[in-house]
Amino acid sequence: MTGDPQPGSEQMCDALSRRGSYPHRPAEVQVRETHISWVFLAGELAYKLKKPLVLDFVDYGTRARRRAMCEEEVRLNRRLAPDIYLGVRGVALTDGCAQLTAADDPRAADFVVEMRRYDERRTLAARLERGELAREEVQAVGGALARFHADAAPVHPVEAPVLTVARRFERNMHELLASVEQRGEIGRVLALERFAHAFITGDAQTFQARASRGCVREGHGDLRAEHVLVNGAVQIVDCVEFDRALRELDVADDLAFLVFDLAARDGARFGKVLVDAYRDAGGDPGEESLIAFYAAYRALVRAKVALVRARQLPPTSGQRAEESAHARDLILLAESFAWHARLPLVIVVCGVPASGKSQLACALAELSGLPHLSSDVVRKQLAGVRSTERAPAESYSAQWNARTYCELGRRASRALGSSRGAIVDASFRHLADRQAFAAALGAAVRLVFIECQAPRAILAERAARRERDPHRVSDADAAVVMREQQSWEPLDEVPANAHLALRTDRRLEDIMSDVLALLDRRLAAA
Repeated sequence: MTGDPQPGSEQMCDALSRRGSYPHRPAEVQVRETHISWVFLAGELAYKLKKPLVLDFVDYGTRARRRAMCEEEVRLNRRLAPDIYLGVRGVALTDGCAQLTAADDPRAADFVVEMRRYDERRTLAARLERGELAREEVQAVGGALARFHADAAPVHPVEAPVLTVARRFERNMHELLASVEQRGEIGRVLALERFAHAFITGDAQTFQARASRGCVREGHGDLRAEHVLVNGAVQIVDCVEFDRALRELDVADDLAFLVFDLAARDGARFGKVLVDAYRDAGGDPGEESLIAFYAAYRALVRAKVALVRARQLPPTSGQRAEESAHARDLILLAESFAWHARLPLVIVVCGVPASGKSQLACALAELSGLPHLSSDVVRKQLAGVRSTERAPAESYSAQWNARTYCELGRRASRALGSSRGAIVDASFRHLADRQAFAAALGAAVRLVFIECQAPRAILAERAARRERDPHRVSDADAAVVMREQQSWEPLDEVPANAHLALRTDRRLEDIMSDVLALLDRRLAAA
């Protein structure tokens, strides 16, 4: 709804669109409109006029409220861009013409934020799009944000921080589910909701501990790449002024907004650079999993916004289709961040040959971005043959098995250091194999076993089909499959909450859903 209509907002907007309204007489005035404001680009200066609106998330309904919000915008943004935010000006209207006045001038019909116009080519978004963004510039942003958060006013939560986080996530997921139109997307969103609940449950003490040591601050609240200026002194604009709750947040949440936005603009490689620089400058971003959790949340908020926009457009509109596609991309990005939030983790995909373990391992590696370590490949590398060549018979001896599984464990350990996890694809049919792998991997590693199973007829059919494939890596034929099935040693030593036996003669989507459910149960119990 709209607030006080005097003077008409259209009349005010029209007046401020004219060159004569400005004492410095700009060559032209460009007008940009957002959902809640107009911005008038007048030469070297810019003026922001707030719309007389009262919405669920913003109240600009009265003249006094708009003045207060202009003053708050200047106060908050001078923390990070003091040279840009010049002050608040009143706007008087006379016979349809605007005149900029002092904010306390009784003739002022409304108010604007006066800013020094900046070169938009300096923003992270613009430099990233042009391929000009340098690692050093992102590092400078990380350092600037660490210093900003250190100086920002601490916030003392009135309720348990975990409840605040849970409420925000649940509200957004409810609104997102109400906006999703495709059935397949609903299942993915529900899976992300389960992940969020598991993470919040498992990390409840982390949220409390961070609040207790002062990590909740009056931050920025809208750290988009388009709001960050580099290629010179770091300046950051457009802090959220209209809702304290949106800017009073964990510094990790504030930082994760920019990590998400960089990734959404194909700049994911800069996310770690940003966080590392923030930490090196004395900031406390928490574990990488916490940043990933908050980044997933930000992706889902933006997905909701895109879907709400789509529903407001005609069904046949091309723009509606674009917004819907953008929302799907953001949900995919949220899934990627959710995977990072589950790390560090090593997933062992095991089972007899032809049980479907390699297909599942490849799918998990693609979805998670983790390296795929295959015993077939490692064994042949140790034997000095190409992956599509048959390995010598002695490479399948007990001694070679131990050597292969030790090497798998060492590579998984290295992957934990570089990628925070790995997908390991091997039969693991003997207890000795599992022990050799675990010894090389090391202790205190979050490890889960996914045991792939299928009926004997399915195994035989898959093995026969694979024998006809000239590009196969596995040497196992139908006889080997049957022999290994008979000699399988159950995974009795693996804890029940780290072991999932599943049938692979089903849709891959259903299999993946079962795997993610296990991982989230483990996450909740962490």
